[in-house]
Amino acid sequence: MNDNRIVYIDNIKVFLTGLVVAHHSAQAYGPTGGIWVVNDPFKADWLKNFFFINASYMMGLYFFISGYFMVFSIKKKSNAVFLNERFKRLGVPLLFFTLFIFLPFNYYNAESNNNILSFFIDSYLHKPPVATGHLWFVALLLVFSIIYIIFFHKRFISIAEKTGPLPVRYILVFTVALTLLCAAIRFKYPIDVWRTWLIPVEPAHLPQYFLLFLAGTFFNHANWLNQLAGKQSLSFFGFAVFIYLTQRYLPYKITNYLITESLVESVMCIGISMGILSFFKSVGNKTNTLISKISANAYGIYLLHLFIVIFLQYGLINLSINANIKFISVTIAGILLSVLLSITIRHNKYIRQII
Repeated sequence: MNDNRIVYIDNIKVFLTGLVVAHHSAQAYGPTGGIWVVNDPFKADWLKNFFFINASYMMGLYFFISGYFMVFSIKKKSNAVFLNERFKRLGVPLLFFTLFIFLPFNYYNAESNNNILSFFIDSYLHKPPVATGHLWFVALLLVFSIIYIIFFHKRFISIAEKTGPLPVRYILVFTVALTLLCAAIRFKYPIDVWRTWLIPVEPAHLPQYFLLFLAGTFFNHANWLNQLAGKQSLSFFGFAVFIYLTQRYLPYKITNYLITESLVESVMCIGISMGILSFFKSVGNKTNTLISKISANAYGIYLLHLFIVIFLQYGLINLSINANIKFISVTIAGILLSVLLSITIRHNKYIRQII
């Protein structure tokens, strides 16, 4: 068994992967706020809150975990070997899906008169994240990895050697910094506005993703993950729940302020993430064959699930079924089929080296 495996973190990864599938499954049945190819006539209004809560922490926690585990890999390799493996694991799927999956899919659906090269350039530059789809996460993770190894790795090792236990004030300062950065960037780039800055990005959430990624790497260096106390995490989680419930009843003039929006989301991000980490550490620190199999295929599930979900959504679109039933059905079937497909293709040793 890999010595770097941490059972409860693996279980969180399984949870987040399932949540990503659920999030995309819900896109056809709720107010997406973005781009989605399937628009089912049956809707479930509660999914608006589902999207809001997920957006507040889901991908940020994903980046935190990715940064945390990445440090284990760096410690055993030279920078050149690490970056080579990073390009293979992240860059190869990114290029393959972008050029051979998303490009023909989007070109066919757009019924464009342009040649396919012109269509690709236009969609990549002007219609992000259509060109890369959900692999914007993979592209961003690759860029973050390069930035980290160049600018932060040696510095974090040096700082961590002098750092003691994790004080609460650090978490509070981090939350304030995250709030201010998000509020500042949202003056120009509101939520759900995308830009191509070499890769497709949503600037509104960029500070959260990058800072959580860096936090994950530093938590590894400073051994802070083992120092997260249950009572401490519960306090932050409780405050996040309080903030979420409170903002629902505040006047629109207040909630519409960018600083309010950023504060609510940042508090929820930190509080929910700490709550999940603490909860799984307490009650989710064990596994079984099924969970281990899903964990081993988590990356494959993330890469493969999108088109399975879209296929299932199209299959149900003409059926007069309650949106909640459709959502649950697509989610469960999407997870199961993605797991099976990932297991199947990973029988190939070359594919298994990448995903």
